[in-house]
Amino acid sequence: MQDSGSCDSGFESQCPDKFMRINQYLAQQLQGGSRRGADRLIEEGRVKVNGKLAALGQTIDPAKDKITVEGRSVTKVKPQQVTIALYKPAGVVSARKDEYNRPTIMEYLPKEFHHLKPVGRLDFESEGLILMTSDGALINQMTHPKYEKEKVYRLRLAQPVTERLMNRFTKGIELKEGLAKADRVEKVGRNDLEVVLHQGWNRQLRRMAEACNNTVTRLVRVQFGPVVLGGLEPGKWKKVNIEK
Repeated sequence: MQDSGSCDSGFESQCPDKFMRINQYLAQQLQGGSRRGADRLIEEGRVKVNGKLAALGQTIDPAKDKITVEGRSVTKVKPQQVTIALYKPAGVVSARKDEYNRPTIMEYLPKEFHHLKPVGRLDFESEGLILMTSDGALINQMTHPKYEKEKVYRLRLAQPVTERLMNRFTKGIELKEGLAKADRVEKVGRNDLEVVLHQGWNRQLRRMAEACNNTVTRLVRVQFGPVVLGGLEPGKWKKVNIEK
């Protein structure tokens, strides 16, 4: 059998797609795992590949190689994926860490979910639904432009909603990234607007409103793809299942 470490780590892109770094594999297979944690296990001599001690940076073939951690096999074990829906309050960063020490969404989750990654983002001032998951394929499916996942937002504006503003939102407004367009808009109050869009540029709706000489004073995401915020309260979360 071909040596599982035979692909030079410096030329990993030349290896067949079936090969992967052992720390990446362990991070996927072990509950709450990370690549850094996997490297520690390897350094401590607790990981073996086909009965031999694993090496840092080693490349493996998960379909053929037998991987063990402290004698327990992790080969061909499908990791249990977890996805949660969280109501991010305003004034909270939608990331796992913040360089300015501002509060992050991780403060609202128990430690068992601290390995989850946010699916997309909401800006600091905005609130509402944000998804977090351990499923990399789901993150790609929910955020890649080609899948065009709809997002629904409720906006409160400083000035009353006008027909001109609604028309400009649907016809498109030029921003630096290109033409920003809403898929649908609906006036739901004197100063309130519901907007559906699949684009997701930084502070997009706020900038669109500013281009119409208005200001967003509150922005709440109430739906992302098939997941709805429902009766979830700020800072609370629930597990969800999303079909892929």
